[in-house]
Amino acid sequence: MTLNTRTSLLYTTVILCIATCAGSLPAPSRIFMSARVGSSAVLPCDWRNVSTQSPHVEWRTYTETVFERRGEELYQGEGYKERVDVPEDHLLKGDCSLELKNVRPEDAGVYESFLLVRRTKRSLRTKRVFLQSVELSVDDAPEESHSENKAAACSAGTIQTSSWITAIFLLFFLLFTSFHLSVDHHLDVVERLAQS
Repeated sequence: MTLNTRTSLLYTTVILCIATCAGSLPAPSRIFMSARVGSSAVLPCDWRNVSTQSPHVEWRTYTETVFERRGEELYQGEGYKERVDVPEDHLLKGDCSLELKNVRPEDAGVYESFLLVRRTKRSLRTKRVFLQSVELSVDDAPEESHSENKAAACSAGTIQTSSWITAIFLLFFLLFTSFHLSVDHHLDVVERLAQS
């Protein structure tokens, strides 16, 4: 097998491997959504696949607890009072979606929901089970342009994911090319030494 045939075969193999790996990467679990200032938003969440008797749900941003509910007991974070809820009847049915009223510009950001589950029946210690991540963008555009902004936000999420896959592909390609050039150089040196 000649050096050019070997090179071509290696490039083809690497490209097929990378394409296969990129296609099997898990989809991001973050949901992207948009809401207008003054409107209401429902940040989706579902805990039906987690086993628990009394659901205890928590919604957080990276810096603070936004909302917490266990039965009738609830906590509403600073700046969210009287604006957030996970209705108890919804929670008991497995729907832990956060209802956010009167959306404000400062509400934009990433929200994560967790189910707090006791480690054992007698234990007071709980573990946090991650449920969902939602990135909320807030706009103050008029009603008619809201649907256009929502479509743009959805496509931005798609572009972000495909850019990530492309970046991984390019990284592997550069690493392979660098390795391959090094091997070719060594093969050339070995061939020259063999010919001398």
